[in-house]
Amino acid sequence: MAEEEEDLPVEREEIEQIEPPSQQEDGEKEEPRPTTSPLPETGSSDQTNSPTNDSLTLHSELESVELSTTISPSTPLPLGATNGSAEKKRQNLLLNNNKSPAKTKFSFFKRKSSGAASSGALPPTSTTGLILEGRPKGLPAKTPAEEKKHQKLYQEMIQATKKKELQHASDTHKMEQKRHTKEDQIAVAQKKWAEILPKFDSLRNRKEVKELWWAGLPPGVRGLVWKKAIGNDLNISPDLYMIFWKRFQERLDLAQQRGRSDSVASVTSISRESSVDVIHLDLQRTFPTLGFFQEGSPLCQVLHNVLGAYACYRPDVGYVQGMSFLAAVIILNMENEADAFIALANLLNRASYLAFFKVDQDQMKPYFTVFSLLLAESLPKVSAHFNQLGFHPQFYLIEWIFTIYTRNLPLDVACRVWDLFCRDGDFFLYRTALGILNMYQHQLLQFTSIEDVGHFLGHLPSTLDSDQLFSSISSIPLTEKKFSQLLTQNKTK
Repeated sequence: MAEEEEDLPVEREEIEQIEPPSQQEDGEKEEPRPTTSPLPETGSSDQTNSPTNDSLTLHSELESVELSTTISPSTPLPLGATNGSAEKKRQNLLLNNNKSPAKTKFSFFKRKSSGAASSGALPPTSTTGLILEGRPKGLPAKTPAEEKKHQKLYQEMIQATKKKELQHASDTHKMEQKRHTKEDQIAVAQKKWAEILPKFDSLRNRKEVKELWWAGLPPGVRGLVWKKAIGNDLNISPDLYMIFWKRFQERLDLAQQRGRSDSVASVTSISRESSVDVIHLDLQRTFPTLGFFQEGSPLCQVLHNVLGAYACYRPDVGYVQGMSFLAAVIILNMENEADAFIALANLLNRASYLAFFKVDQDQMKPYFTVFSLLLAESLPKVSAHFNQLGFHPQFYLIEWIFTIYTRNLPLDVACRVWDLFCRDGDFFLYRTALGILNMYQHQLLQFTSIEDVGHFLGHLPSTLDSDQLFSSISSIPLTEKKFSQLLTQNKTK
């Protein structure tokens, strides 16, 4: 600070020494300028004390300083300066020339630097200690009571902030530990599945294999296990897939030649698929946040091919909106298009899925009836609340079953549901539905309208944890045998 305070007289002296002499009229004798102050004396006949003249004087002097800062070491010494003092001032000016123009020009108005700034201290790493003044200087000072109260509030704020930071650090550490544990479990499970897959048919019903399956399939073997579990009862070969893929391409070419209006008529006359356009539109709606199947991505064309080939393969079913989610999940886990097509065709060939995708109300009704009975038995409060609101199972079950939860659950959780669906069959989808309602029954009982319940079940929390969900599912005592018996009884009515 002492050094900065001494800058002012040095700079003023520099101005006096460097400023060039003013131009005098011919014959006038040059009067020496006072060395004590660059400002005019009071009562001078040449200059007045008005702010305008003072500003002009300062401006002129500042220009002189700026001009002088550009001199080189070979510049002649200023008039009236000794060699030693002039050399020292020149060196100072050369050093000052490295400063910013603003600092050089307005060096008269330098303010004393604080101790923190002059010491070169680093900026604070936390904002919890940045209360510089208790109250702005223009306002009355705080009373002792106010000061005490505000200090207490400040300390409480600091403690709350520290507590929040510690909690965040603790949560982050727990998440990291959980992630590492999960990765280790996946690595161990993958090795076990590598031993199981060659003997899958003989080992799949063993207790230890079922327990391993319940924990979720490792991503590295998921597609292989799904392929074996779904099977190929339809005996579809890759060559057959190519035949229907080519047929779909022919229809696309025909649609382009005839135009959109003719293509709809020609396609619907052969099958129940809505149109080629419907498939294309649904591609953009399939996992839009992931971007896997958006236009221009490699998997977009694969999904288009599989769905189009299936619509040609099963013209009685055709393409139904929502089918794209099923095909997309299969594609994400299968090795190639042909395997994805074979798995999709065999999956949709199951009785329950044919009923839903054919939109056969007579065949769909028994499933809704059975689910209502199971809901009343497993979750009586939720069942009574839904009945009071007039909220029927088909309001939420149709979308859940159509997409096997891929549209409503986080993708990793939905894939784990698929794992068990491949292991246990259709009934697990209804057990999952009961598990979801059980998991959120407290929230569901708070809703007072159909709209609120429907919106919640259609947009389940993205933070839903798979372990919590499967813990809830395991608490539902539903077996495949019981489900089949109830379904048979209601189909005969």
